[in-house]
Amino acid sequence: MTPMQERPSRLRRIDWSSVAAAAPAVAVMCVCSALPLAWMAGALLLHPEVRRELALNSFRATLLGRTLGYNGAAAVLATMMGLPAAVVLGRGRGPVARALWVLLPAALLLPSLAYGYGWKQLARMGLPALQWLGETQFHLPLLGAFHLPIQIDFRPNGPADVFRCIWSLAAWLWAVPAGLIGLSLRRMDTGVQQQALLDGALWRVTLRQLAGPIIASLAVVTVLASQEFAVYEPTGISVVATEVRMVFDTGSISSADNSIAGPMVSGQGLQSSGQAARAAAAVATAAPMLLVTIALAVLAAWGARQVSAAESLEVGRWPRILDAPRWASITTLLLLILNVAVPVASLMASLRVAPDPIKMAQEFGPQISGAIFVAVIAALVATLAAFSSAGRWTRGLLTLTGASFLIGGQLLAIALIRLFNRPGLSFWAYDTAVLTIIAYVGRFGWIAFSTGRGTWSQPWRELREMAAVDGAGTLRVAVSVVWPLAWPTLLAGGVLVGALSLTEVPATVLLMPQNPQVLTPTMMTWVHAQRSDPMIEASLVMMAVVLVPALAAIALTAIGLRLTRRGLQRPG
Repeated sequence: MTPMQERPSRLRRIDWSSVAAAAPAVAVMCVCSALPLAWMAGALLLHPEVRRELALNSFRATLLGRTLGYNGAAAVLATMMGLPAAVVLGRGRGPVARALWVLLPAALLLPSLAYGYGWKQLARMGLPALQWLGETQFHLPLLGAFHLPIQIDFRPNGPADVFRCIWSLAAWLWAVPAGLIGLSLRRMDTGVQQQALLDGALWRVTLRQLAGPIIASLAVVTVLASQEFAVYEPTGISVVATEVRMVFDTGSISSADNSIAGPMVSGQGLQSSGQAARAAAAVATAAPMLLVTIALAVLAAWGARQVSAAESLEVGRWPRILDAPRWASITTLLLLILNVAVPVASLMASLRVAPDPIKMAQEFGPQISGAIFVAVIAALVATLAAFSSAGRWTRGLLTLTGASFLIGGQLLAIALIRLFNRPGLSFWAYDTAVLTIIAYVGRFGWIAFSTGRGTWSQPWRELREMAAVDGAGTLRVAVSVVWPLAWPTLLAGGVLVGALSLTEVPATVLLMPQNPQVLTPTMMTWVHAQRSDPMIEASLVMMAVVLVPALAAIALTAIGLRLTRRGLQRPG
């Protein structure tokens, strides 16, 4: 048979149902992740002026050290706070443990912008009380008169202000180590722990087994904290994230004449004049931190192997003797009050007048509606990608979407601006919600793809093989077998992308003004004020809005795990 005669038979062997199943996921990945990553690679490789800026001079070394120092301290503090919660998540029973699986993820989805402002208001209200204590003379028997050595100065960019930022990030991200370490603890060999208990070395052995997840937690929190600039920017603290925005918006690093804490000019970074040079300079500014982020990501992947190593969905029960101690539950509840209730209460206490729901709806209604519209479309796109990747997995999906998340919202937005700031694209993409939706899916799409990847573990592969015995194609297997079992988890991945889109700050601020308008850029203009009723009201509204998809995603995940477990246990 000649080669020309073989070609039609090869074409007939193509599984077009597999191509149809994979196409949506591949398209979403290419547009939202691969394109901006390709632009960044081009900016680094094709522009000599950018490569010259990569030299780690004294300013860049100091900036990188300061960034890692502040955010590394936040990671250590968050991991320390997350350990008691991890014990409850991993070895807790009853309503407290079940409630914690709901409260911690929901608290993590609260907007960092509003969260940081809540701690700022607490510092503002608490400073007079601390100063009064430091100036008051106390009299005690045997000790006589004395003063408490309390001298705290929350001046902008001072030590106390820096600690406020570190604490705000740690108190916001402590759910990450709690979840990672708690999941790993649930998958531990209980026989080893019982033997360690008999030897009187339970906690020493457990900590040694948890070394990997603890290291992963430190790396993940450091990366997440390094991507946030909304906590540092209002008081002018210079870190890599704030300098990247300054370079892209103004063309130069921060200085006395170019203050980070200065008022933002709406859409300044979107101006075409000098945009290419400013974008390249922003990439060069972030490049050293990107290299550190890659190293931290590799470290996190190595440390988290215990969390993802188990192929079985069913985790064995542990004996009562290994239950979480009462002190862990009490400490976790106190931390929940401290890290969630206190900043929210400080926001409410800072209001000068009682909130008026009608006035708030009139003032924030258009921006809230715009934010919900954009988040819903982003969630739908992410859900489509999740179902598609569950139907047919394509290598590289999770790698590229994870990389677009790791570069951070600011660089992702800059790349998209440069890609879509072209003649003919303004009407349908650049000046519309399309650009924002692409940025949100590129930022958080890895979550949706992770839910799809979860349906390719060993139990799922066995189920697919059984379903394909009668000759069903890839798409038919997905429609008839996989999606009916995995739909709640896949939908939860899309809903999570929508929830995070509501609260995303770095990408949203650089892309403003959007059409339709969203609330985050407006909040950034208020966040510089010491006490702003509109900012406080908008923060409370945003917290209430994001809780709806957050709780929906948690409920869908619980339903999906239960449905999947029953389906895989009775595949026939």
